[in-house]
Amino acid sequence: MSTPTLPTPRFRATRLDQHGTTVFTFVLTAEQLVAFARVDRFGEKSDGVNRKFNEGHAIKIAQAMIEPDTVMLDAICGDLKGTWRYENGTLIGEGDAYLSIDDGQHRWAACGLLNPEERARWSFTVCATMGLDYETRLHIFRQQRLRRPIDARLDLAQRHRLDEWHSDAEREAYVLVLQLQSDPDSPLKGMIILDETVKRPYEHQHRTQGINANGLWQVLKSVMSKGSPLFVLSVEKRAEVARNMIRLASEIWPKAWCSPNHILSTARGINAVMMLLVSSPEFRGVIGDDFRIESLRNGLSYASSFNWTAGKHKNANVREITDGINNAIRNARQRALQSSDNVGVTA
Repeated sequence: MSTPTLPTPRFRATRLDQHGTTVFTFVLTAEQLVAFARVDRFGEKSDGVNRKFNEGHAIKIAQAMIEPDTVMLDAICGDLKGTWRYENGTLIGEGDAYLSIDDGQHRWAACGLLNPEERARWSFTVCATMGLDYETRLHIFRQQRLRRPIDARLDLAQRHRLDEWHSDAEREAYVLVLQLQSDPDSPLKGMIILDETVKRPYEHQHRTQGINANGLWQVLKSVMSKGSPLFVLSVEKRAEVARNMIRLASEIWPKAWCSPNHILSTARGINAVMMLLVSSPEFRGVIGDDFRIESLRNGLSYASSFNWTAGKHKNANVREITDGINNAIRNARQRALQSSDNVGVTA
């Protein structure tokens, strides 16, 4: 990273106290941030606080900073190291003065990746302590882990509103989730939890019924992505196959569908059925590359004896349930083959 030659640091700053700790708030241009800031990382320096550097993340930020509609509101946070003084509302640094960044290292690195013209468009709010003891800086840094992450369902809804997806499969999968929730003839109509919740909607906690939209989206994304056998189909056909799998599940196992004593219509159950398309050799052995509804019905019919009782699968994950359905199909096919052989012998 190139370091421009700049005059002695002088910044207009606001001073405030929080429980005995003095905090300065001021503005740095991107050029000043590159020149006057450093990053001291934990384990690399005796008073290092920051985490390991992720070059890919810095490159993504730099690319975003070039876009005309990007806005970054979060402050750069750190500690003023070396010789600084505060006079008449101005922070003044001597020759060894610098800002040690505790939060914002990737924005700092991104600024260094831009050319001078691109950097000239950016300024950042900075919140900094001055000569704060190391242990307190660590405590402040670790407060980040207490931040509540964005609810996964809120994140999906906002990405849908902004059309910000990493792949077409992600976009297609979420549109299908919305369709399954709203279409009058959908087996999952009104059953999918789309909105954010105060507590995560675990299957047997915090809710009595409903399917987590995020979990369903994750599986539909896998089914519709490039690595899926459905990828040879059109977008419309992929969505149709996914809808048919859910519809057929409600028909093949009618007693288990929506029963509180079974898990078929929970997120785990639906996801396990959908994963038959990707990771069940027996199911694929029946349907081959024929994804028409008649073929899917034939494949699932071999698993009609699968026991969806909730207690039986209390601690089972999606993969384990899918494996169980796969075994049920295998056993049914073997019985059918033996029955056919016996008929041939009798004849």
